[in-house]
Amino acid sequence: MLQPATADDRMVATLVTHALAVLDHDPDGARRCLDRLASLFAGRREEPEAVAAPPPSKGGLSSWQLRRVTGHIEANIARPIRVETLAALVGLSSGHFTAAFKASTGETPHSYVIGRRVHLAQRLMLETDEPLCQIAFACGFADQAHLTRLFGSRVGQTPLRWRKAGQRLCGTETP
Repeated sequence: MLQPATADDRMVATLVTHALAVLDHDPDGARRCLDRLASLFAGRREEPEAVAAPPPSKGGLSSWQLRRVTGHIEANIARPIRVETLAALVGLSSGHFTAAFKASTGETPHSYVIGRRVHLAQRLMLETDEPLCQIAFACGFADQAHLTRLFGSRVGQTPLRWRKAGQRLCGTETP
């Protein structure tokens, strides 16, 4: 079971996402984000816990199958993506594919697609001034309400609040 993200986790995610989004065209903005991120960690004194490598998955997709499926998802993110289509790409039944995909990624195909759509929406919110309704459509959400509901469940705040916080944190807020 996933633990809910804390405010610090959301701030770190916002800063990192924004830094990556602006790195190529606004290196100063990326540096401001990374400076803020470094200052967040400067006050922390605890040692990081050792992280054990996850056990190898059994019954998962092969690397070529996973690459083909994730490539298809990325290329078609704005369109409806059906499990049957993904399964056919790698020659599996829908049920077998869903179980193998979850064994490989830790989440169902539907959950993975939603996560990729939310990530794309975050990137577009930071890189463009497009209205949220257009971003929702570009990311494959039915409408802005659909984006807001799924974004809120994944990120812990509304897209508009997240966008403003990202701009404020990295000093790119427009007057």
